Amino acid sequence: MKHNRTLLCSLLLTALLGAAGCSTSKKVNIAFDLPPILKLYDDGATVDSILVQRFTQDGQYQTLGYARIDGKTATFSEKVSEPGIGKIKYCISFPKGSGSTEVLFVLEPGDITADNTSNVHGTKINDAVNEALEKLNQCADDPQAVRALSDDFQSRQKDVATATFFAKALPKLGMERWASMLKTTSDGVKNHPLISMMSESVEKALAAQHAREAAIAPGAQYKDFRGMWEGKEYSLSDFVNQGKYVLVDFWASWCVPCRAEIPNIISVYDKYGKKGLEVIGVALWDKAEDTAKAVEDLGIPYTVFYETDDSASIAYDFRSIPQILLIGPDGTIVASDLRGEELEKTIKDILG
Repeated sequence: MKHNRTLLCSLLLTALLGAAGCSTSKKVNIAFDLPPILKLYDDGATVDSILVQRFTQDGQYQTLGYARIDGKTATFSEKVSEPGIGKIKYCISFPKGSGSTEVLFVLEPGDITADNTSNVHGTKINDAVNEALEKLNQCADDPQAVRALSDDFQSRQKDVATATFFAKALPKLGMERWASMLKTTSDGVKNHPLISMMSESVEKALAAQHAREAAIAPGAQYKDFRGMWEGKEYSLSDFVNQGKYVLVDFWASWCVPCRAEIPNIISVYDKYGKKGLEVIGVALWDKAEDTAKAVEDLGIPYTVFYETDDSASIAYDFRSIPQILLIGPDGTIVASDLRGEELEKTIKDILG
């Protein structure tokens, strides 16, 4: 009898543990509709593989597996114990090369449909995140509305939902507004490994951006750099502090917007060159022969040189061109980001 009781207890314990295991792990099933993804690429694109990952507490993406691809659809199934942030990575080949597209979503038990890179839906939390992001699209330019939306979402959702919402909201809001909105979140969201990593990256990027903006802000002192043209070395200081206003155009031969701006600069040079305006062009990230050909093709009459040691890029840390600065006779920057009609108006207001 004692042996039977022991056996019975053992069987009951095994049954209970088995039931507990079943209750804590449920399947997530993902159905992929591939044509919407392929529309992002050239004709003839194919999806080579679909990787499904989970973001872990140690700040890494753990690979759960690959989806099974069958023509224009694919499927994936995996047991999950609790909701977390997941990532789908589509690896794609197309006639001119290959690439990948990634999308974050909530990895939670249930049936999920992935239509494209912005539409992963079908489960409660994913649908709630999608709804909040859609509302965010409608009010992204209104800080008070964004704050109200964020507060309301957090009051109704757990940290994993809010963390996913914040992770996907960054490209919609931009760094400044995203960082501001994050200040109102719970510690659970702020300390989520993914959000913590994103916040650190945003903080560094904003610091660099503010430094770049300060370097070309009106009133800032110009920074010197070197360059070459036809065997002769030039420096910005060769032109600044010579009693003239100096218009500096940072450009490149391959930059379409840069080339489009050249006629405006030539027009300003023709009108105000004899009234105390010096104009120079500085080619960044360009080849000397390409710069020379562009100068000839565009009929540029003013001094042009190209950087040879990245000193101009380092001095101002430009991330995009064209960038047109106006420097005063005392070496301080008068205006930046000048284009088109604003360019001529600024010069006219100063030199008449």
